[in-house]
Parts: sequence; structure tokens; C-alpha cells
Amino acid sequence: MEIEDWAGLYKFARLATLALALAGISLWTFSSKRKDRLEAPAHRMLEDDA
Repeated sequence: MEIEDWAGLYKFARLATLALALAGISLWTFSSKRKDRLEAPAHRMLEDDA
């Protein structure tokens, strides 16, 4: 294989890894179990202002 082929494979693998990492972080952050804990402080602040 030539260097251009390896560079293409590297770029594809790098993009796929980034996409999987962002998808995993999004799923972990916005899962229904964590969503309540994540939004609780914001709801408390809104209740305090009212």
C-alpha cells in the first residue's frame, strides 16, 4: 500500500473514533437517568426566583 492509502485509512479511523466518542458522551450525558440529576439545579434556581 502506498502512503496515500494509509493516510486515507488514518483519516477515516480518526473521524470514526471522534464520531463514536461524541455519540457515547451524548448518550451518557442525556440518558434519562442522568437527565434528572443534570437538570435539577436549574429547576431549583427557577423555583428560587419565583
